[in-house]
Amino acid sequence: MEDHRFYEHRGFDPVGILRALKANISEQGNVEGASTISQQYARLMFLNNDKTWSRKIQEAFLTVRLEAHYNKDTILQGYINTVYFGHGIYGIENASLYYFNKEPRDLDLNEASMLAGVINGPEYYSPFKDLKAAKSRQKIVLDALVEQNQITQKEADQTYQTEIQLNPHPSSTIQCAYPYYRDCVISELKELGFYSEEYVNQGLNIQTTLDTQIQDQLNQIVNEQMKGRDELEVSSIILNSQTSGVLALIGGKDYASSQFNRATQASRQVGSTMKPLLYYIALENGFTPTTKFKSEPTTFQLENGKTYTPTNFNKKYAHDDVTMAQAIALSDNIYAVKTHLFLGEQALVNALSQFGYQHISPHPSLALGTLNTNVYDFSAVYTTLAHHGIYNKVHTITKITNNNGDILYEYQPENKQLLNQDTCLMMSQLLTAPFEKSFQSYASPTMLNYPVNTTFAAKTGSTPYDSLCAGYNPQYTLLSWVGYDDNREMNMTSDTRIPKVIFQTMANFLQKEELWYEPTTNLKKIPINPITGDYQENGLVFWFKET
Repeated sequence: MEDHRFYEHRGFDPVGILRALKANISEQGNVEGASTISQQYARLMFLNNDKTWSRKIQEAFLTVRLEAHYNKDTILQGYINTVYFGHGIYGIENASLYYFNKEPRDLDLNEASMLAGVINGPEYYSPFKDLKAAKSRQKIVLDALVEQNQITQKEADQTYQTEIQLNPHPSSTIQCAYPYYRDCVISELKELGFYSEEYVNQGLNIQTTLDTQIQDQLNQIVNEQMKGRDELEVSSIILNSQTSGVLALIGGKDYASSQFNRATQASRQVGSTMKPLLYYIALENGFTPTTKFKSEPTTFQLENGKTYTPTNFNKKYAHDDVTMAQAIALSDNIYAVKTHLFLGEQALVNALSQFGYQHISPHPSLALGTLNTNVYDFSAVYTTLAHHGIYNKVHTITKITNNNGDILYEYQPENKQLLNQDTCLMMSQLLTAPFEKSFQSYASPTMLNYPVNTTFAAKTGSTPYDSLCAGYNPQYTLLSWVGYDDNREMNMTSDTRIPKVIFQTMANFLQKEELWYEPTTNLKKIPINPITGDYQENGLVFWFKET
């Protein structure tokens, strides 16, 4: 399919060259077609895919050297062991295992002709992505084999009509144990400008922030929780709170069935995991852990003449004043919207813009997390809160060198003081409230049934279609999401609890000894009654700014 005169020419196909010259005679700078397997192999190994005359000249020179130093079988073997077959798979052996769970020598004509067709366009002709297109391409391959007298028309017809038996568990054959993390690294390579054959063929050595022990543990708990969950999907990320380096990442429950990386590519609402940023703004504007609003069914009259009527989860209200600490513990939506409107809707929009979120419309519902994003991007909010307000870009790559040892790239932390340190410390202490049983009242603290062995800040979030849990301590930041790709509602409580279970399990795995913040001299510790907010000698301790 790629070069049927391969064994007849010396690296260049005169017929193909004449065809390409004719097609490109009027072009300026761009060249197309005419590549033999020898030329493709030279390009795969040493060059990039730029369609320029200079690249074609280099390719021709390297092709001559290949043909001079290696016999045809060796060149063909090299090509078929390096060509791309889709799904992150390179080479015939990996492709055979991935698509059919067979060694190449064991492929039958049906399977071999299918794989031969994939090479031309893995994104289009992978039978896992589009079986109809793959069969259409396979027919072209079989017709070519008939034309070249390699098989009979009867064999071609019988093969085409035979049902293809694909590998039911292709992910088990993927050599990369962390495919979603790998794809994230590749995306970052592209952003940095190093994902081109110009650099890749130098032999890139990429140092990442991956912690395999943490990734393995995350894989294990996600696999356990997602078993038998049909179409329910998941994304999860764990970061170093100090550096914003990604230690572990999962973008779905099965890479083989879906390479869509929900950790980096999804667009989902964050729900009440938005509230810590909202309450940070409130603390900056004179609120304290004991600032009160009344929690009751409320219809808000908006400036544009419209109304907005949010509800609490399960429509449970205090019908009384509640403190910020209690509102955080129980995730009270009325308190959040009142805070949001009191501060002015633009305040939260401005805060989000500091984290790169643009073109967000101010609206009362933004307080309840109607922002669409993903756990990878949104984690920057939490790592900044966790790191005393210091912002660093979320990243996976720390250093890139080539095989000569030349440093091509080295990550430099920005360490930008984006948020106020004291206010972040107050917020962190407030976010321990969801674990505290003494807040049990008109509703239950959101993390009451998911205690952790050491102190962590945490906030849950939910919409009818999403369930999230996010949190941190000085060392680690964790965010997880579950939901359906088609945005159908989640009606099973056992589904919505998964992010909390992931958080609880991973927090206990990560932190064996107590590690928590200390207030600065600008803050004072005050024990309060969790319900009334009054001073109570043996009450829950929160942090207040010195006045």
